[in-house]
Amino acid sequence: MMNFSKNALRLMLVALPFAMTACGSKKKLVDDGGKNVTTTVVNTPETNSPSVNGIDNVAYLGKVTANAQNVKNLVASIDFNLKSGSKNISVDGKLSMRKDEVIRIQLSPMGLMEVGRMEFSKDSVLIIDRIHKQYLKSSYDQVSFLRNNGIDFQSLQALFWNQLFVPGEKGLTPAAIRQYEIDGDKIKLNKGKMTYIWETDPKVEHVNSATATYNSSKNGTSQLSWNYDNFKTYSGKAFPATHQIKIIADASGKNKTIEVVLSLKNMKNDTGWDTTTKVSSKYKPVELKDVINQILKLQ
Repeated sequence: MMNFSKNALRLMLVALPFAMTACGSKKKLVDDGGKNVTTTVVNTPETNSPSVNGIDNVAYLGKVTANAQNVKNLVASIDFNLKSGSKNISVDGKLSMRKDEVIRIQLSPMGLMEVGRMEFSKDSVLIIDRIHKQYLKSSYDQVSFLRNNGIDFQSLQALFWNQLFVPGEKGLTPAAIRQYEIDGDKIKLNKGKMTYIWETDPKVEHVNSATATYNSSKNGTSQLSWNYDNFKTYSGKAFPATHQIKIIADASGKNKTIEVVLSLKNMKNDTGWDTTTKVSSKYKPVELKDVINQILKLQ
């Protein structure tokens, strides 16, 4: 535990949010209790042409959006695995999400005492290291990778919920949807130096992966990719129980790669939890620059 607490915990707590510094068919799914469930998908025209903003494209985007989760809460046990450089760390934990309010990841080795917490709210990112009694709270625009890749709370929430998004937009209005273009099974969006690509499954009309790429002549190319797998039925709709997240930061000219896998278990539509985390007055605040230095030392 001591080796875990000094190195692994800090790497897990700071790396994920701050290295960041989407024809008719029937598909059988396995629900969270192991029961086979059949989900029927409405017929969609097969004209997924590369034309931009065509009526068929809008209709397809509407179906992908309609197949996304519309429940407000999701609570699940998780297996949290992180790879960075020579580090390969796994720990038990919990994921709690309430739409338009918070995304919370709690880390608890062997399912016992909580040792760390990462919390994404509308305005800020909060990291708590309970072993060392430290915390960091930062706005999204203070983290260059998040800012450069157009990642704010709304877009991060969409990634966790397996949904499409348009950076800077709250929800997918008709005007926002018309910014997309479709190329085969890919949904694309270009905004300034950013390129977003969502790969979808035309048979079941949901998102299989999302990639955000930022190209800068000065800072190189940084990328966030989010792959979804192991779809199960949650509240009547398909939802990925496996989230594979890969972060490539190239601002220094040297690729720094972090890979995170979240494996969700026992997903529940639980409403009985508080969305606000209060930090004890006994905890010491940590500066963002110090956290980034820790990341660089640990990789």
